[in-house]
Amino acid sequence: MRGWGMQAFMGRAADRPLRRPQGLLFWLDGRPSAPLTFGLAVQHLAVQSTSFLLAAAAAAAVTQDPAESTRFICLSILALALWQGLQVLTRGPLGSGYPIPAAQAVAMIGAYVVAGAAGMGFGAIGAMVLLTGLAAILLTFVMQRLRVVLPNEVAGVVVILIGVSLAGLATRLFGLQPGGTPPGWQAVATLGVSLLLMALLALSRTRAAPLAVLIGAAGGVVLALALGQGAPNAAAILAERPWFALPEPWAPRFDDIEAAPMVAFLLSLIALRANVSGALVVAQRAVDAEWTRPDAPPIRRGLLADGVAVAAAGLVGGAAPAPNTAALGLSIVSGTMARRIAWAGIPLLVLTALCPKLVALFVVIPAPVKAAMLFYIAGFIMAQGCQLTATRLLDTRRSMVVAFGLCAGIAVASAPLIFLAELPAIASPLAFGALVAFLVNLATQPLVAVRAERVLALDPGAAREAAEWIAGLAAGWGLRPQTARQAEHALDEICALLAARGVDAVRLAARRSEDRVELTLAWAGARLPERAGPVSAEALLDEADGAERVAMWLATRGAVALAQRRTEAGWELRVAFED
Repeated sequence: MRGWGMQAFMGRAADRPLRRPQGLLFWLDGRPSAPLTFGLAVQHLAVQSTSFLLAAAAAAAVTQDPAESTRFICLSILALALWQGLQVLTRGPLGSGYPIPAAQAVAMIGAYVVAGAAGMGFGAIGAMVLLTGLAAILLTFVMQRLRVVLPNEVAGVVVILIGVSLAGLATRLFGLQPGGTPPGWQAVATLGVSLLLMALLALSRTRAAPLAVLIGAAGGVVLALALGQGAPNAAAILAERPWFALPEPWAPRFDDIEAAPMVAFLLSLIALRANVSGALVVAQRAVDAEWTRPDAPPIRRGLLADGVAVAAAGLVGGAAPAPNTAALGLSIVSGTMARRIAWAGIPLLVLTALCPKLVALFVVIPAPVKAAMLFYIAGFIMAQGCQLTATRLLDTRRSMVVAFGLCAGIAVASAPLIFLAELPAIASPLAFGALVAFLVNLATQPLVAVRAERVLALDPGAAREAAEWIAGLAAGWGLRPQTARQAEHALDEICALLAARGVDAVRLAARRSEDRVELTLAWAGARLPERAGPVSAEALLDEADGAERVAMWLATRGAVALAQRRTEAGWELRVAFED
C-alpha cells in the first residue's frame, strides 16, 4: 500500500490505469444497442435464476411454510439487485466498478442449515446476517493481516465443510436421515435422472452448460410430476401467490440470536471473502490488457460494497448475496464486459422479486429434485475447497491444519447428537471443523518462520548457484512455484547488477513466514537505485543510472515490499514476495 490514509487505501485516484484488451466486444464503458443490452441482461438473469434454488434450499432448512419461503426468496432477489448495483458504481468509496452479476451466497447455506436445526426464525437469522455483513465491512480494512490468521488452508476447510453441510441437507430432504421417510423407486429415479441431466449439460460445451442446474432441475420436475412425486398442494400454493406484491421485510431479532448459528455465519464469512476476492480479481484481469497482479483499491472497494450489501440483506431478512461466477465467466467468454449490461439487469431482478407467483415456482420444486440440486452443488463446492487448500504446497503444518479441521467437521456430521448434547454452540460440521482448523493454524504459527543464510561469490557460476539455492528452499519450505520463480528472478537480476558494479560477493538470507518470503542481500559498496516503473528510452540516454533502474524494476516487479538500509559493512536490500 503506497502511503497512508483512506485515499491511498481505497480511493479511486489510486487505481491503476486500465487498458482495453483486444478480444472484448464491449469494454467497461461500451454502449451496446438497447436490444442487445436487454438480451444480454436476460441471459444473465437466466444464469442468476439458478441461485434462486439456493435461496429456496436455505428457506427449506428454516421453514416448511410456502408463503414464508416465497417471501424470503423475493427479499433475497432484491438483495442481489443491491449487490450488483453497488459493485458497478464508478464514484465514491463503494464498488469496484466491474460489471459482476450477483448470486445467492453458497457459503452461507450451511449456516442456514445450522440456524434451521436450532429452530430459529427469519428475523433472528436476519440479525445474524446483518452482524456478519458488519464484520465483513470491518474485515475489509484488515484484509492483509487476515491472510495470516485465515490462510487458504483454513478457508479451504470451510468451503469443503460447506459442501458437507449441503450434502447433509440433501440427505434430509431425500428422507435418509433418522426419522425420515425412506424414498421409493420413483424418488430414486427422479434424483438420478436430475443428476444425470445436470452432468450431461455441464459437459456439453453448449450455451446451455451455464444453466445445467436449472435445466436439469426442470427436467427432474417433469419426471417427478409424471411419477407422482410433485410437491403436495403445489397448484394451490401457486394459485395463492399474487402476480405482483411488495416483499414484506422481517425486522431483525437480535434477542433471538443463538451461539451456534452465529458462529456458523461468522465462519462462513471466511469462504465468502475468498469467493468475492477471487471474482474481483478475475474481473480485473478480464478488463485490463496490462494486468500483472491485483490492483488493491478496486478490490477493497468491491469487498466493502459486498459487506454493505450483506448487511442490508440481513436488515430486511433476505439471504446474503455474493458474486455469480458463472454469469461473470459468460461475460468474459462472450467479450461483453460493459457496465451498461449490469445496470440493465438490476431492474429485471427487481421485477422478478415483485412477482411472488414466479418466485413460488422455486418453492414447489419436488423434494427429490431439490436433493439432486444440493448433491450436485455440494460436490462441486467440496472440489473447489480441495483446490483452495492445495493452492500452496502442503507441508506438514499445513496438512495438519487441513486434516484436523476436516476430521473435526466430519466427526460432527457422523455423531451430531452427542455434540448437540455436550457442545451445542459448535454442534455443526462447519462451525466445529472451521474452529479446529483456525486454532491449529494459530497454535502452529510460531513454528512457521524459518531462515536460511549463505554467502554467494559473484563469479560466472553465481546464477546457477543462486537458482539451486532457491530451488532447495522452495522444496524444503513448500513455496508456491510462482513465488520460487519470482525470488529466483529477483536474485539473479540483482546479483548481476552488483557483479557489474564490481562487487565480489553478497551475503544472502531468506526468511519464510506464513504469507510471504523475504530475501535479504548485503554487500560492501554503494546503494542500489530505488525501484521505479519502466523507464523510457530517453531516460536511458539522459540518466546515468537509467540501465540500473530498468534492472531494478525487472528484478522486483513481482515483489510486495522493497527496502534498503545502510549497514556497517555497506548496504542491505530486503525484498518480500507473497506466498
